[in-house]
Amino acid sequence: MFAAHFAAGLAIGGRESKAPISALLAGVFLPDLIWIALAFAGVEPSGPSVFFDGWSHSFLSVATEATVFASFFALKGLRVWLSIWFAVLSHFALDAIIHPRPLELYPHARVRIPWNLWRWGAKPTPFGPSHYWWVQFFVVTILLGVYVLRTRRSSLPTNLAAATVLLVFGLHWLL
Repeated sequence: MFAAHFAAGLAIGGRESKAPISALLAGVFLPDLIWIALAFAGVEPSGPSVFFDGWSHSFLSVATEATVFASFFALKGLRVWLSIWFAVLSHFALDAIIHPRPLELYPHARVRIPWNLWRWGAKPTPFGPSHYWWVQFFVVTILLGVYVLRTRRSSLPTNLAAATVLLVFGLHWLL
């Protein structure tokens, strides 16, 4: 859900203009960045027959990552801290919709977030792309709608907001 993660960071940034957009966009991808580091270290193996991302993507792990990462911005105020915290936590919420494996509450937990929609999501629809593509398209559209509504009230130039929206939709189309 790359485009949806970008859209979430932008939507949160539109809500709290004092939060650095770079921190919000890094935050929405933090669990994936940690997963890459842990996969290289062999902690979270990945591959066709073995897949595990509980250390980087479980609810407890993402909440911890959010708290630690947002703490670097605590001096900017509670609203900025919360915005960055929610940006990181949004990764879990968006991944819970469609993820290769059900997400865990904590690493190696037996309790997993309620459903496994990956097989359904990977199937093509009568309209061409997969269900996964369409779910992400609707999520991206809603989040970018929030971003556009918020930026209309700010001093961000309209052409910059429009270019950003086109870029995120382009990412969705390509990925």
